[in-house]
Amino acid sequence: MSPPSLQRACWCGPGKLHEYSDDYRVCKNCGTLVSRAPLAPEAFTVHRDAGELYSKEFWLKRQTEHHDLPDIHARARLDLPERCTHWLRHLLSVRLPPARILEIGCAHGGYVALLGWAGFEAMGTELSPWVAEFAGRTFGVQVSAGPVETQSFAAGSFDVLVLNDVIEHLPDPVTTLRHCVSLLKPDGFFVIQTPEYKEHLGYADLRASNDLFLKHMEHNNDEHLFLFSRRSAGLFFERMGFPNLAFESPVYAYDMFFTASRAPLPRHDAPVIADALAQRPLGRLVLALLDKAHESNDRWWAIQRLETQLRAFSKQD
Repeated sequence: MSPPSLQRACWCGPGKLHEYSDDYRVCKNCGTLVSRAPLAPEAFTVHRDAGELYSKEFWLKRQTEHHDLPDIHARARLDLPERCTHWLRHLLSVRLPPARILEIGCAHGGYVALLGWAGFEAMGTELSPWVAEFAGRTFGVQVSAGPVETQSFAAGSFDVLVLNDVIEHLPDPVTTLRHCVSLLKPDGFFVIQTPEYKEHLGYADLRASNDLFLKHMEHNNDEHLFLFSRRSAGLFFERMGFPNLAFESPVYAYDMFFTASRAPLPRHDAPVIADALAQRPLGRLVLALLDKAHESNDRWWAIQRLETQLRAFSKQD
């Protein structure tokens, strides 16, 4: 059992948390999984290159040895044609350049760079000074080290705040996001990607199907402190004053991906987006990259559909 002083309450307030798994309890008031990891708030700050959760070692060793994922050097190349293009395509559908964008937890900085090439004024933050320096060296982008609350960004100075795979890591998401709200302009909005807890599935259901969502839970509760459902995400951002959530298709099926805004966002179609990007030489490069990513995605889905049909036919035989 965790010491009483380190038992984490749900973001939505005090209330009874129910058993879910060895690593998580569930808040039935809002629909959030709450980590049992007994970590104090200072465990999530970074001052050194080693010995701290989100230090240099996280990006070079924990990613490969603990998560079985590529390290930050490989991700800096792999993410650009897949995740970054997916995020940018969606963003352009609701906001065209120029606009001022902050990506909180930008990792290697590839998405910040892609935003800049598309014509946005983009910058990022990262907890680790080493990662901030890595992003600046790798992509030539502006990345500030430390929690967003400690930065000198002016109130009301951003059009969009991006948190991709971040909100689940925050020890106090309400306090952090309230600060983020202060950084947005009156018509500003959030773009969020985070693992999706599906409330209708119990832990036994996840184990029975070997659901990929388990990767976000087992041996990860020191990182993923709050795992949101669609219901809890809606309640959370409604509390922040951003009640309009528009869910989009995520890159990976175990995630949810959405915008949170004060009012519904207008949508831009493909010709309008193409025309906006074509106004700048680098924008034309981005447009070509988006076209190629879309073509690859279409081919992938076509292969999946064909394989499904072939399996169905083979069962009939």
